[in-house]
Amino acid sequence: MEIKRKFELLATTNRRYTIRQSPSVKQINCEICNGATLTTEQATVFLGVKQRQIFQIIEIDVVHFAEIETGVVMVCLTSLTEFLEMEKSLTI
Repeated sequence: MEIKRKFELLATTNRRYTIRQSPSVKQINCEICNGATLTTEQATVFLGVKQRQIFQIIEIDVVHFAEIETGVVMVCLTSLTEFLEMEKSLTI
């Protein structure tokens, strides 16, 4: 007879990001949660996902985003990382 044990581990981390913006893109905060925003190009480099995936996430309306006057799409870093972490935990 085997004894099976199940362990669950919960880890909470705090992260601090330093983001340097180019002078051509104005830094704005998210209008909904007041978090930092990135361009979709910056988010792809920063989070290691494809730009196409970011646009797909924006299209299903699960992250905060804004389009600035120059036509650049700014995506909320907080809501995007929360969604990606949730998506990762569902696929494991």
